[in-house]
Amino acid sequence: MAALASAGCRSSTDELAAARAGATNCIRYAAPWGDDRARGTKTRPFRTAQRLVESLRRGQTGCLRNGKYEAEGEDYVLTFPRAGTARRPIRISSARGELATLKGIVLVPEGSDHVALSDVRVVGDGSMNTIKVYAADTVLEDNDITNGSLGRSCVILGSDDVARASRTLVRRNLFHDCGDPANGNKDHAVYAAHVVDGRIRGNLFVNPSGYAVHLYPNPQGAVVSNNVIDGGTDTVRGGIVIAGDDDHQPAGNIVRRNVIAFSADYNLKLEVAEGSGNVARDNCLWEAGDEPISNSGGTLTGNVVADPGFADRAGGDYGLGAGSGCFEVLRKDPVLRLLRARGCAKPDRCRLPVRP
Repeated sequence: MAALASAGCRSSTDELAAARAGATNCIRYAAPWGDDRARGTKTRPFRTAQRLVESLRRGQTGCLRNGKYEAEGEDYVLTFPRAGTARRPIRISSARGELATLKGIVLVPEGSDHVALSDVRVVGDGSMNTIKVYAADTVLEDNDITNGSLGRSCVILGSDDVARASRTLVRRNLFHDCGDPANGNKDHAVYAAHVVDGRIRGNLFVNPSGYAVHLYPNPQGAVVSNNVIDGGTDTVRGGIVIAGDDDHQPAGNIVRRNVIAFSADYNLKLEVAEGSGNVARDNCLWEAGDEPISNSGGTLTGNVVADPGFADRAGGDYGLGAGSGCFEVLRKDPVLRLLRARGCAKPDRCRLPVRP
């Protein structure tokens, strides 16, 4: 089953259906048994993910057949070599009804704007941040993303040394076991370092080493919404933080309608200047190791401390129980909404996988 995550997504059902249909409208294919000298058709596929993405032009989707793809003499298992456009993005996806695994590091370099990665399992090797985004209008959706607690963050958005990430959309992914707990609070599920107008919504985060979402040091206009976060047993932080440094001041960031539970210290932490427009509102917080919220300058409104009543946390079912206190601030059960959007009418038959 392809990766699942929590939802609460802005997309309508029709938009979700269209996105998934587009993701499997395959122009070229790769398969572990293929040949990079082949034509890239379904019957004569390429062998590597890199050869597949290099064959694509604007508006085209390349599909990976079942199996594992690894870097071969390169630092990256997949590097997007060129840009798409807003109406004609370049996409890499698993083939319909299949699930491919990218073992290694994925890079979206500066200038490779309007590209998408969807419906794949990405397993980092710990050598670098697992998915590195330095471009504009990148979409990461419906993926299963981990580095098996080997180290570094699972996703980094932007860098002071390379380029910022603009308008990145990270949605409906399952993040689990991201980062090495031995590295303290340095490894995260999503490290939004230098991001402008990013959207991180409708994801499930389980057992991040550092923070589930680390907005530091220069997030501008980011929105983190409708995510479910379980700090897990190995986390040393677990929640969401917005913070800056001597050279950068976060501004206009919003954290809203998230379920954040079992963090090692704070569920929410805002280390920002007064009046900089950083807001945390209508979040449901539970079982923080310290206090639910640490705030030194953000705006707080409508947040509640309440038991989410996960249906079966140990078994990976993060649907909210009927008596969940989170419904006070959430419009709908974010996990249940996503499962139904993906065709799982009975969520007890379609649980979220929390291990690869």
